[in-house]
Amino acid sequence: MHNYLKMIPGLRFTLIGLLGHVLLLTTLMAQSIETVTGEGMGMTKDAALTAAKRDAVEKGLGVVVASETLVENFVVAQDRIISKANGFIKTYKEISSSQGPDGLWTLRISAVVTDILDELVKDQLAMDLLLSWVRHPRFMVMLDETNIDDPNSSVAATEIGRLLAAKGFEIISPQQSSALRQRNIDLASLQGNADLAAGLAAEFGAEYLILGRASASADPIIYQGKVLSRKTGQANITAKVVRADNAQIIAQETFHGKSTHIEASTAGTIALKKAGGKLAEYLMVETVKRWSMEQSNARNITIKVSGLDYQGRRAMINFLNNNVNGVQGVDQRSFAAGVVTLAVKFGGSNEDLGFQLDGKDLGNFIISITAESPNGFDLIAQGK
Repeated sequence: MHNYLKMIPGLRFTLIGLLGHVLLLTTLMAQSIETVTGEGMGMTKDAALTAAKRDAVEKGLGVVVASETLVENFVVAQDRIISKANGFIKTYKEISSSQGPDGLWTLRISAVVTDILDELVKDQLAMDLLLSWVRHPRFMVMLDETNIDDPNSSVAATEIGRLLAAKGFEIISPQQSSALRQRNIDLASLQGNADLAAGLAAEFGAEYLILGRASASADPIIYQGKVLSRKTGQANITAKVVRADNAQIIAQETFHGKSTHIEASTAGTIALKKAGGKLAEYLMVETVKRWSMEQSNARNITIKVSGLDYQGRRAMINFLNNNVNGVQGVDQRSFAAGVVTLAVKFGGSNEDLGFQLDGKDLGNFIISITAESPNGFDLIAQGK
């Protein structure tokens, strides 16, 4: 048998052992919730906690194992086992922690783990725990919304903000739409330009943007050839969640709402609220799902470094790839006027990454952190 790639530390498979783990996986996945002990190590206590959570998820829900075997002339040429942890931490408590003489932290936790996303969304304690892990990012709702003949409607936007805030999401004041209009910014023109919209959201201090379009109409109800006094309101809303730092789309969908009322504008208002409520629930679930998977796997962090020349840019990328624990890949997004923007795939927390970046000597220059957000860091490179 050849070496297995990307194996979980300490896990060794024999043919019999592999069958045993598959049976264990089947048993565990049949259970929706498990209480397990997780253990992790890291350069910081926060990094050790992240590793312990990942360990708890893997123990609680098993390891999804995919094996790809290439056979040539009855000889196994390559065995590849890919492990992926799935699941969500509902709650946890620290059992013990210690820092060794080498500076490494070891931490043990007792965690309640579930494989059902609905459990996480409905459990406010679990939601609060997840929001704390992602550092309570701020959301901005930017909808091009019309209710019947009112082009400045904010019914759906207000409902989306209200429902997200009720779950603990931080929402920037709904007055931002008015502020944008005062600057003569056409919300309709932003719908096809996620980069521009994301830049505006970042300007208002938001890490995530809910960008979309909503409209409502009302038609008379005709029954047995007679026009009734009540109106039928119908609303359509399409929106997406966009990361403000890199304009990455997290989720997007379209929903509809219907209502009846004697007043056309009220029928439209109720329909918009219903459509906005459906959309808010969907976007919340998809965003939470993304964050939950990042807890157990890797997430994308944006790093902007100023003060670099072309060679310094290459040195920075090499440093991240070869000297920073937890980095699984680095992609350059842009390089202009001495500023390089990098998309870093990182398995860990902001604190762990920041600890490994701030004040590090890269030979010809030293890098220092000048700003931090839930999704990334700004750094400056200073020559020695």
